Amino acid sequence: MFDVFYQDRKPNLFAFEQPAASLEQAAELSRTEYFWYIHGNNDYTGFDFEWQPPPWERDHVHVFASQWQRNADVYFARKWTAGNREWHFRQEQSVRRLVDMTKWSVPELCDTADFDFSWHPDTIEPDYEYRFPTQHQREGGPIYNGTAGIKYSNSQKVRANATQIFYMDFLDPGSAERYQKLQVLYPDIKRTRYVDNHLTVFKRIVNLATTEFVWITSSICDYTDFDFTWHPEESQREMIHCFYSESQKRGDTFLIHVQSFKNQMYDLELLDWFNVINYVDTFRVPRVEMPVHYYQGDNLVSEVKNYQFTAPYALFTNQPNLYTHWHPCLWTEKDRIATAFSTSKAVCAIPRDVKAHLRTQIYDYPHVEDRDVHFFAEEPLDIIYISNGEPDEQFYFDWLQACVNPSRRYVVKWVRGVNGRTQAYQAAARMSETPWFFAIFAKLKADRDFDWRWQPDYWQQPKHYIFHARNPINGLEYGHQAIIAYNKKLVLANNDPGLDFTLTQEHEVVPILSGEAMFNQSAWMTWRTAFREVLKLQQFQEQTPTVENKHRLNTWLTKATGQYSEYCLKGAQDAVDYYREVSGDYDKLKLSYDWQWLQERFNAGNP
Repeated sequence: MFDVFYQDRKPNLFAFEQPAASLEQAAELSRTEYFWYIHGNNDYTGFDFEWQPPPWERDHVHVFASQWQRNADVYFARKWTAGNREWHFRQEQSVRRLVDMTKWSVPELCDTADFDFSWHPDTIEPDYEYRFPTQHQREGGPIYNGTAGIKYSNSQKVRANATQIFYMDFLDPGSAERYQKLQVLYPDIKRTRYVDNHLTVFKRIVNLATTEFVWITSSICDYTDFDFTWHPEESQREMIHCFYSESQKRGDTFLIHVQSFKNQMYDLELLDWFNVINYVDTFRVPRVEMPVHYYQGDNLVSEVKNYQFTAPYALFTNQPNLYTHWHPCLWTEKDRIATAFSTSKAVCAIPRDVKAHLRTQIYDYPHVEDRDVHFFAEEPLDIIYISNGEPDEQFYFDWLQACVNPSRRYVVKWVRGVNGRTQAYQAAARMSETPWFFAIFAKLKADRDFDWRWQPDYWQQPKHYIFHARNPINGLEYGHQAIIAYNKKLVLANNDPGLDFTLTQEHEVVPILSGEAMFNQSAWMTWRTAFREVLKLQQFQEQTPTVENKHRLNTWLTKATGQYSEYCLKGAQDAVDYYREVSGDYDKLKLSYDWQWLQERFNAGNP
């Protein structure tokens, strides 16, 4: 029988076993020419300690395997050649390494039911720390402890378990049902109501957490296929891990290391300030589609005021059967941006936060995305041509048709021969099939480059939009006789207008040239146009004087060139004289709405 020396622990195989710190020390202590040097934590059942090598291999050190490695720390050596390290790895027989949990560290989320802790490294290698993978990462499983650096082993894999889950409830439709589905799979899930911003809710959650990591989920997401066993690499454990919500990088699902968050949370004013946020797009979380509110009419502001929000956002649309896969960030109010998807902004995503700010327009909310967008096409405004016997009305109608049709085949409707400005405008409004319509007057030569795709702004209260026109006699360029995008409802409601029909209601000037005001087609038309316009300018200047109005009034009175220019100057001066004559009496100024009264005054002054 050969001497037997052991390392690590006594195997209790033979009465004459002796400890030895190394193979060399065992050789020095051996009383027999050949000896065994073995690891004490092996199962040697069936192992033949009477084994001997063939004569030609007697001077080798013979190394026997375990179920894991070619070296199980089982050596057969000749006393005076043990230090030569001429090793020969044997396959004839092997041992089974036993479990020694003193070498292992096990993370709390590991499912190790099928993991074999009898694994051991090849002792020829340095004393590495070996890390084992999970289904998600190259580490995260059990750790075989060592001091010579880290190595990653793929010989076994474990499944990571889910950690504690919190559910941020936005109280949106279907939230309770989605929570119940998660509760069936994860009975310990906890629900907390969402308030204002993510950071505030996170602070509340980490103070309730009882595990090293927590999942923070959102009621607006669908977690049917989400894998809550995901975990980060060890080097990323102290980061916030944020999962994309479909295309939205700053999503709604988070894995947080609780203590790391606590260490920073009192210094944070925004979640984005956290030391490192890792945005995970390896698998993305579907969002529940935002509610869609279909409305008809021209007053989106009132629709939003009266809408009862049940989710962080709602899609407002005046186009039926419309929805969008747009996924905004929800972290703070400033992230929850009101966003338009059409030129008029009639189709838009409005956050619930808007209602706290809304007074007269969506722009009352400080976080709007004001940009030209064309995600959804819109019906063009009706184009209505208004004439009242002007000499060249047919010519300018044909000109308008030529300007409109090359770009798109719009239909131009014609209102003609209606006596009275108010009656003509309301006749045009009744003819319109769109909430706003372009009103083009028979004295306007439309600009070829005018954009008939223009749309009103639904984020404001309904109003009229006045474009610019160029005056061919005095060169002024402002809203006089320009195209006006009239709001249909406002026009029909305006039965008692002031001196200027358009300016008596909500309106806005759009500084886009719409054409040239060819009002100098006859002496009578030129005089009448100048008289009516200067009468209004004189009233404005008396009531609310401005530098701009003063300039326009002075230009009408002093500057004129071209055909019938003398009638333009005379009409302007006659208007000022009449205003002074009646001392600005409103009822007498309104006589200028009556064509017959105007005709008589013209005839009297121009025999």
